[in-house]
Amino acid sequence: MTGIDTNAPLQTTSVIYQAPLLSICIPTYSRVSMLDTCLASLLPQTQQYAGRIECIVSDNASIDRTSELLRQYQQEFTFEVSRNDHNIGILGNITKVAGQLAKGDYVWVIGDDDVVTAGAVQRILNFIERNRTVDLVALNVGYRPGDSRPAALDVRGGITDRPNYTLRQSDKTSIVPAEELFAGPTVDLTASYSTVMRRRWWVESYPEPYVGEPFTDVRSMYPSAYTIAEHLAGARCGLVGEPSIMIHEMPSSDFSWAKYRGMALLHVTSLFEMYEHAGIPHEVLRPYYRYQLTDRGDALGDLLWNRDCAGGWREAGKFAIRMGRYPWLLFKAFCIAMLHPHAPRLLSTPFHLMMSIKRMLSRALAQPSISDD
Repeated sequence: MTGIDTNAPLQTTSVIYQAPLLSICIPTYSRVSMLDTCLASLLPQTQQYAGRIECIVSDNASIDRTSELLRQYQQEFTFEVSRNDHNIGILGNITKVAGQLAKGDYVWVIGDDDVVTAGAVQRILNFIERNRTVDLVALNVGYRPGDSRPAALDVRGGITDRPNYTLRQSDKTSIVPAEELFAGPTVDLTASYSTVMRRRWWVESYPEPYVGEPFTDVRSMYPSAYTIAEHLAGARCGLVGEPSIMIHEMPSSDFSWAKYRGMALLHVTSLFEMYEHAGIPHEVLRPYYRYQLTDRGDALGDLLWNRDCAGGWREAGKFAIRMGRYPWLLFKAFCIAMLHPHAPRLLSTPFHLMMSIKRMLSRALAQPSISDD
């Protein structure tokens, strides 16, 4: 964008909507390049729905060119901007924009690093308008490699690239039973961009912006999933099968919250218990529980040994108690955790020795037998 007065005052109230149906909320902090791509993919899709859709960007006191970028977009598109006086934390920013700033009947919270697919806004809005009694809409998500992330000019009006894979295998769009939303061990509703829900749910779960310590429990680690779990009992649910968001994957170590993945192991298990209390059968959630034991041994090692994770034996004990119905898998998970780089050498050495012996036996058994001619 050229020829724009970047010194113009930032419009913090671009337009006043009268009871919009859908609020699209974007919490952001100092990621101007990613936000640029996000807004380029989203805003051209929303303008024809003025009054039915509002878009709100909540700037968490960014220290880069975010304000300048938002001024540029406000000269072309109608949306709201709110800037916090100081950084209130990622959870505070999310819960503020979803619970206090949004005015729509429904809220869709997307990240400033998310890219909206072409036609997604129309698909979501049409589904809600045709199913006004729906409380929760689950969305499909596409994934591509991080190094393929496009520039803003390449996704104006929505990204059209085909995903390498999707979160959900089904492309169905319909009203579905709540348990049908749980289609596999990673489809756990923890990603805010994968759900649209009633705004009153956010208001009831977070009547004020969350300002406590992050990542200490379910509520402070998975705000959207926590809100869903609190209200899921008796909720009317829907599913939009065509991907609405494209995620360009980065290594988990690149995320600011990566050091808390051990605590995530503990808290997501608590989340599954909340889903059970809300009426989701244990048999539906069984793959999720088992996944925590069979595919996340490194995270359990973090919970035990990584001091930056804020875990320890006490938290690992809580995890073990919650997983007590799977004793053999739990035992194997703790054995894998003993191989963690931060595990005490006295404890880890026998397990490394056992793994070495196992690899030697596997290679020996794989050798073709030599018979005498």
